[in-house]
Amino acid sequence: MAHYSFTDEWRVAASPEDVYALLSCPREYPDWWGEAFLHGEGDPGPAAPGKRARLLTRGRLPYRLRWELVCVEAVAPSRLVSQIHGDFEGVGTWTIAPTAGGTRAVLEWDVDVRKPLVRHLTAVLRPVFAWNHRWAMRRGQERIVELLAGASRPGSDAELVEARP
Repeated sequence: MAHYSFTDEWRVAASPEDVYALLSCPREYPDWWGEAFLHGEGDPGPAAPGKRARLLTRGRLPYRLRWELVCVEAVAPSRLVSQIHGDFEGVGTWTIAPTAGGTRAVLEWDVDVRKPLVRHLTAVLRPVFAWNHRWAMRRGQERIVELLAGASRPGSDAELVEARP
């Protein structure tokens, strides 16, 4: 299998509660994340152990990924842990913490890719697939910053931080 571990950091000029409210409802990611999340279905409402969301996602490259998140831990407003199944197998963990001026949200994405195209080409195209991941995360970061701008204090700005493979 093709193993990938990413750590993505977002800084958002909004409260941890507001950031958690969006991140804890993965079925709704297509409503705000933008072009990277094409479709979501599953259990409604905020994350709770056992709740599921099935997602169809894409990056800039011409393929789509189908996967399911199963919540295994939800501690509002600070932590979300999900098992990932489908074209990915692994664990995704959001850690959400207050910072001066807002919130720091960190995603640790530790998965094996099962989609044959990506799995077979990883040896040659790993940097391209990592770029594709960063593109998708950047879309989410930009959108959450825009969406929660009204929840921030006047005059504060969100910081866009690049993902680290």
